[in-house]
Amino acid sequence: MKVSSKTALSYGLGSLGSNFIWVFILSYLMLFYTDYFGISAAAVGTLFLVARVWDAFMDPIMGVIVDNTKSKWGKFRPYLLVAPVIMAGLTVLCFLQPHISPAAKIIYAYVTYIMWGMSYSVVDVPYWSMTAAITDDPKERIKVVMVPRVMAIIGGLVVSVFTLPLVKALNSWFLVSLIYAVLCVVFFWITFFNVKEQVNVTRNEKFTFRDAFRVIKLNQPLLLLLLTMLIEDIVTKFRGGFGIYYFKYYLHAENLFPFFSLVSVAPVLIGAMFVPMISKRLGKKKTTIIGLVGYGVSYIALFFVGKSMIPFFTLTIVGAVFFGIATITMSSMIADCVEYSEWKTGKRAEGTVFSTNTFRSKLAGAIGGGIGAYMLSGIGYIPNHTQSGTTLVWMQLLFTIIPGILLLFSVVPLIKYQLTEGNYEKILSEIKMKRESNIAKAQ
Repeated sequence: MKVSSKTALSYGLGSLGSNFIWVFILSYLMLFYTDYFGISAAAVGTLFLVARVWDAFMDPIMGVIVDNTKSKWGKFRPYLLVAPVIMAGLTVLCFLQPHISPAAKIIYAYVTYIMWGMSYSVVDVPYWSMTAAITDDPKERIKVVMVPRVMAIIGGLVVSVFTLPLVKALNSWFLVSLIYAVLCVVFFWITFFNVKEQVNVTRNEKFTFRDAFRVIKLNQPLLLLLLTMLIEDIVTKFRGGFGIYYFKYYLHAENLFPFFSLVSVAPVLIGAMFVPMISKRLGKKKTTIIGLVGYGVSYIALFFVGKSMIPFFTLTIVGAVFFGIATITMSSMIADCVEYSEWKTGKRAEGTVFSTNTFRSKLAGAIGGGIGAYMLSGIGYIPNHTQSGTTLVWMQLLFTIIPGILLLFSVVPLIKYQLTEGNYEKILSEIKMKRESNIAKAQ
């Protein structure tokens, strides 16, 4: 079924609002805690670790809850009406500065941040699960996925560019958090009122955690895709943590790091625009492989340009374009796995399928961040000192060749991925026949 531009744009605005909040918390909450609220970096690190572990398990739980939801608004939309308000309120609470004791500040941070993470899962899991309910046309799904992914990038850029100037102008983290919170709620409400669930499958029996485990276990395309995405995401996150050190100590160009951040993200939009054309001709699997291989090769090539800035930034832009191609296509492939699980198990479980992806993302963040910190320590890094020759060589390798090789390795699971467009169409046809048969029996 065709998806109108209004529907695609309205759906994408939810992602824009979500990423105002997500990037704001991800990029600035630690700075707020340590430099403004007066919590030690070690205490903040422990808080983030505890919260991430809980968040990782919260997503699958939320997936099962979503898959059991029935309402007059559908399975996913009810959460987009209420939950963003709660998430927005908790975002503002995270950036309050109550005048309390140091111990009370830590308790306050734990309560507000962990509750914020839970509220984010309540929004994020049904929002992305809704992708599979907007259309079951694989070509239209690319449009449905591409728009919110592009909006996510725009949201991240807006927060990265405007947050610190706004804090300085308003002299208040609270007011800045309130601005993002209000925008988040407004955009999610636009999604709620303008986007309808078109693919509906009535379930009479309760969907249990055992059902969820079986849906995941028997969904080989999903497991292969998640493995590829996990490797790619771990590489991206641990390399991202190395960026500022690479610029400061190896390139001696710390002032260029903000520009690097910009050219690492903005060209992703260009890559996203190529996805419909390339996937139409080659299919999603081959498009993803091209994107990941191009992304990996661009990293490896950086090693050979050394400290030459023009080739360095040129390759960074090229790599970002290939990354845009890969990430949009893989997101669309996740939605296709919903039909595969329905075909394989007889149970449609959008929430469960998409919760595995949000779980994967949080797991990659924890692993990638940990690897980056351990690697930095292992290569003999000394803060604010001239680094040894060995340390600098390892910095270069960990920023270029090593992540590049790992990205090429991430393609391996996709070799066995069999949910091609042709197979998907066959599966979709069989599913529709089963649905019609079930409806006829019920009558």
